[in-house]
Amino acid sequence: MIVTGFLGAGKTTFINHLLLQNKGVKIGLIENEFGDVSIDSKLFTDYQPESILELNNGCICCSIFNEFSLALQELVKKHDHLEQLIIETTGIADPGSIIELFYRDIDLVRLFEFSGTICLVDSVNFQDQSLGFEQQKQILLSDLIILNKVNKSDTKRLKDIHRIVSSLNKTATIVEANYADIDLAQLYILQPQLQEDFIRKIRKPIYSEHDANEFHSFTIRFGGYLNENSFREWFRYFASIHKKDIYRIKGIVHFKSSPLLWIVQAVAGSVLITEGSVINPFESLENVLVFIGKEISKFEIEKEIQQYILQEN
Repeated sequence: MIVTGFLGAGKTTFINHLLLQNKGVKIGLIENEFGDVSIDSKLFTDYQPESILELNNGCICCSIFNEFSLALQELVKKHDHLEQLIIETTGIADPGSIIELFYRDIDLVRLFEFSGTICLVDSVNFQDQSLGFEQQKQILLSDLIILNKVNKSDTKRLKDIHRIVSSLNKTATIVEANYADIDLAQLYILQPQLQEDFIRKIRKPIYSEHDANEFHSFTIRFGGYLNENSFREWFRYFASIHKKDIYRIKGIVHFKSSPLLWIVQAVAGSVLITEGSVINPFESLENVLVFIGKEISKFEIEKEIQQYILQEN
C-alpha cells in the first residue's frame, strides 16, 4: 500500500490509525523524507521501530529503481514475518514511479501483492494551495482518496473539492474524514473493497471527456470476449507506446473461458492484469477502459482499440 498526499494533509496521522487498528498484523513501513534527519518515525505510536525503513535525504520517487527494489528485498529478508507493507511518500512526490515498480519489477511482483494507493487531501487548505503537477498526479494515480479535516471546512468548499478531485480521478473511491480516521478494520481487505467499488463504479455510464488543468479523462466501452494471451500482448505494447501521455489506465475486461472479470491497470507504461470477481450472468457483457492523461485524444485511442478488435476477429 502506498500512502501519498500533499504537505500537511494527514499522512502520518492516517498511518498511525492503521497501525493502531491492526496491532495483530506485522507491518513494515517505508518512511521517506527529504532531510538527513528523520522525525516522522518518532511520531508513530506503539510500533516496533525495527520494522521501519527510513529513506532520508532524497525522494524515493526520483531514486534509481534497482536501489529501491533492493532496499525492499533486504527489508523482507530481515523481517520475513511481515504481512503488510506501507510506503509513505513525501508530500511533494509524484508516486507514479513507485507504483510502476510493483507492476514491472519481477522481484517485487513475486514478493508483494500491490493493494493500491491512498491519497490524503487537506480539505481546509486544498483550494488555497497551488494545484501543481505533483499534487494532481497524487490524485490521478490513487485508488482511495480521503478528504481530511472536513469538520473544519464548510459545505460549499467541500462540494467544490469533491468536484475538482472527481474531475481528475473519476474511478477512485472518495471518503470524508476527520483526523485522517476512517474505518478500515483490517489492511488485507483494502484491495477487495477498492476492487468491488471500482467495478461497481465503472459500470455506471458517468464518464465523459473532460479537461481539468490540461488532464483528460474518458472511457471506452466495447463488447465481446477477448483472447487473454493476445490481449495481454497488445495491451502491454499499447501502454508502452503511450506511457508519456497516458498516466493511468484502469478497466475491466472479459477473457474467453474465464468465469471471472479481469482488472486491467497501467501506470507509466507498466501493466498489471489481475483476477476480479465472478461474472454476474445477469449483467451485460461489456469491456470498459478508463484513460487519464495529458493531451490524449479519445478518437485516436478508440481507433487503436477498434483496430485491435478487428485484427482479433
